[in-house]
Amino acid sequence: MTEAVYLVGGILAGGLLGWFLAWRLRGGRIHADLSALLDAVRAGRVKNLGQAGPGEPGPVRDLRESLAKGWVPRGLERDQATREALKRLAGYLRHRVEAPLLEGLDGNEAALRSGAEAALDAVEDLEFFLEDPPVVPVLENRNLVDLVGEVTREFSGQFTIYVKVDGPQAPLRVNVDPEPLKDAIFLILHNAGEFGGGGPVHMTLCKEDDRVRIIIRDQGSGFTPEALLRAMDPFYTTSPGGLGLGLPYARMAVKAQGGEVVLRNPEGGGAEVQIILPQRG
Repeated sequence: MTEAVYLVGGILAGGLLGWFLAWRLRGGRIHADLSALLDAVRAGRVKNLGQAGPGEPGPVRDLRESLAKGWVPRGLERDQATREALKRLAGYLRHRVEAPLLEGLDGNEAALRSGAEAALDAVEDLEFFLEDPPVVPVLENRNLVDLVGEVTREFSGQFTIYVKVDGPQAPLRVNVDPEPLKDAIFLILHNAGEFGGGGPVHMTLCKEDDRVRIIIRDQGSGFTPEALLRAMDPFYTTSPGGLGLGLPYARMAVKAQGGEVVLRNPEGGGAEVQIILPQRG
């Protein structure tokens, strides 16, 4: 009986020792493979990421394949973003500055003056976008209904686009930095007018709990899946002569006041941009 117990104990001990050694060896292999994979990522060897070694553990292989499909070195991302920004700037200068000047040079003195004014306006717009909104807001207690009314009147004075505003009858008081917020609303209205095909734009003001929403909706085709992901990226736009800085600027202006900008495609069509602000008034 004693011999049988010793025999069973020896078998178990041998099995556990074998399992432990195999575990240590496998763990060491995983560690080595992960180290090699990390070195490839650091060195930017994208082409080598998909090349698995013989007997490579499944989790390491899955990680390698995922990186090979979706990972891009940071330097390449920066280069791509820089090229996209320069291309967008070149297009903007060509459409908004060069074209009106050339058209003016081909005309009379009045045409030249008009072209020069248009080019200067475009340069001023560029300077506006390249200046960051105030990081530290100067808050004022304002009636949001009145503030939105100021923006819509200014917008309607520059564009022949009808803006319908629905809001509460009573004052909706909030503590905001008025000028950056008005700039953000104006830029979103401009996008809504352009991508809505010049159709009416609907704006809704509402309060829920401790937040207020400014909801701007156009009658266009809505955001594409790519636009929903990238519309807040600087210099991303589907407009031929645009800069792609309107929504990023608006988001910065709103974020500085503790708010956020949300994009969505609502039921019924169109694109919708929401400015959500904390009600501190």
